[in-house]
Amino acid sequence: MLVLAAAVSTAFAAEEEATLPSVTVKGAQARPGSIKSAVQAGSKTDTPVRDLPASVVVVPKEVLRDQGVADMNQAMTNVSGVQPVMGGGYGFANNYAIRGQAMRFLRDGYADGTSQNGYWRTFTDVERIEVLKGPGSALYGAGQPGGTINVVTKQPRRTFGAELSTTVGSFGTVNAAADITGPLSSNVAARLIVNSEKTDGWRDLSREIKEVLPSITWAINDSSTLSVDYDHREIKVKPDNYGLPFDNKRQIVPVSRETKYYSPFNYSEQTIDRLTVAHEWTFSSDLSMRTALIQDRRSLDMLRNAGGNAGNLSTVAVPIPNQMTGRNARTQSDDARYLNLQNELVWKVGGPLVRHTILGGVELSDTKVDTKRVSYDLPNITDIYNPVVPETALSGTGTVSFDRHITSRSWALYAQDQIAFGEQFKVRAGLRTERLKVADEGYMGTSKNVHDELTLTTGSLGAVWQPSAQTSFYAGWSNGKFVNMATEQTRVSASADGLTAKPESSSQMEVGAKLSLLDGKLDLTTALFQTRREGYYVTLPGSGGVSTPDGNDKTHGLEIDLSAQPMAGLTTTANLILQDATTTSNNVVTNSQLGISSSVNGKRPTGVANTAARLWSAYRLQSSSLKGWGFGGGITYKGNSYADGINLYEVPSYTVVDAQVFYETKSWDVALNLRNLTDRRYFTNATFSGALPGEGRSAFLTARFRF
Repeated sequence: MLVLAAAVSTAFAAEEEATLPSVTVKGAQARPGSIKSAVQAGSKTDTPVRDLPASVVVVPKEVLRDQGVADMNQAMTNVSGVQPVMGGGYGFANNYAIRGQAMRFLRDGYADGTSQNGYWRTFTDVERIEVLKGPGSALYGAGQPGGTINVVTKQPRRTFGAELSTTVGSFGTVNAAADITGPLSSNVAARLIVNSEKTDGWRDLSREIKEVLPSITWAINDSSTLSVDYDHREIKVKPDNYGLPFDNKRQIVPVSRETKYYSPFNYSEQTIDRLTVAHEWTFSSDLSMRTALIQDRRSLDMLRNAGGNAGNLSTVAVPIPNQMTGRNARTQSDDARYLNLQNELVWKVGGPLVRHTILGGVELSDTKVDTKRVSYDLPNITDIYNPVVPETALSGTGTVSFDRHITSRSWALYAQDQIAFGEQFKVRAGLRTERLKVADEGYMGTSKNVHDELTLTTGSLGAVWQPSAQTSFYAGWSNGKFVNMATEQTRVSASADGLTAKPESSSQMEVGAKLSLLDGKLDLTTALFQTRREGYYVTLPGSGGVSTPDGNDKTHGLEIDLSAQPMAGLTTTANLILQDATTTSNNVVTNSQLGISSSVNGKRPTGVANTAARLWSAYRLQSSSLKGWGFGGGITYKGNSYADGINLYEVPSYTVVDAQVFYETKSWDVALNLRNLTDRRYFTNATFSGALPGEGRSAFLTARFRF
């Protein structure tokens, strides 16, 4: 929230002049989520979406509230090309593929840890979500190629306001939250958000979350603003790494959706303490400087499953039908510390014919992670069609998988110039150079350590043509670099000698249009894109088990995102993706249960659907006698995907219908959200050995009171 300090300072000044006569300016304020909305993602300079030569989608708070969004998985159905995946999240954290590739999180424009072994994100303090498609390394440094999800949080306000809310619903869900904001003095505003959530969970996948989120903004003077934001989170989520497994017929076992194969004592516990201090100097309307320090400390303790071979072991002399073998459990403890310091200057210069918005910055970061994993063998489940999970506790001493100390220190210089040639033609160019010193020390099968120093150079280039105020056509290119040192990764991210770490690279080309239609009542964004990921580590045939940087993927496709208020009281959002995600590596994968070996070349990456769509509409009744009442509904479609690299295990497509009815007044509102109305049997994403069942029919009642 602190990157918006200048906007807060402006709001302070506006409040002090509130006694002046009001003036109405038609069209001065962008409709929430429209292409005229200013965003941080993709520019760092509060640039309208229509002026960016890249695909950026905004999910505003109005849409989040209409849909009763409570977690990130629900929110991301509103953005084309964003799909939940298990890898790195393992059921207790949010993780996604964007355009078929891995992604990263930002919080108020600043890096928010790793998406692998991340955390479950709530929406108590969320103002809006911004999603940048494709590599963002030129602005945000080394990172995953798919895109960037920026969570923008609520700001302290100068006027007093409070909201109390509670949610009760299916699976024993109970939630209570308070949001209080107001002035502490004539130039200091504060906000305190607290949240408590507890649920027994669908399929007994329980969740318990406690959050305390205070923030303060101090307008030191007319040109200087200091913001302090602190996030404390305690998160407990039970993970399920199996879902329902595949059998030897390559089908998901035909049992109840609520059938369990995971160990009953699975757990994950995280504590997150994040402090952000930012200072913004506004020297003039054309020159400003922002300095920010982010200190993020995270501890993770978990026990989860891995492995698991379902069905008939066809390669053994005496097949064992219907058993689930090769099961194990893993305990893991992570202690992660992230430190980041940024200093940025934004300078607007030029005249009406040519005007520059120049961003220059320097960034220092330091990451330290201590991690230890111990693996335990588990007994077989004797019959996958009538499973009884035999273990009640871990037994044996376990085997240490790794005991590592991972560090990454970097400094970077970056610059971006957004050039406006009059009102119709705009160009953006960005360049970043980053120097990293990485180390992965300790035991992981062997005691061989990784130490390396790397220089990464990335960039972006694009142009926008706007023949009218309602029409924007763009073309853009960007590239990225990434060194994967996450705790869930083995040392395949290092070379065969174990002493160097070669980064993988990515690139994207896209062309698109951003249109404002029906006098601004409807916005349509469409993009044609091609994204490549190159140089990640795989094991090729004849390599003797040595990983080499020969992994390659590519995705090309079409995306459409729509938001509209076509008539009084009616709001609509819709999105569609048609893509072809393909692995172009030549490594061979063997499925020992089915006795099949095949190259992954030409296959679809694990967990990625090539088609997906979403439509949501909400209507507020306009009759005076029914004022305040409203209802909404949505349809979500996701195409088939695969749970393995050679596409033997297919996760089927699905369509789910949701609905809502609500009543609103100025001081309170109540909403009933109904999910999976038809009680459809469906699977949200692939797991280690199967697919994760989506929630059955459920209902959640939310009440809010404002003061």
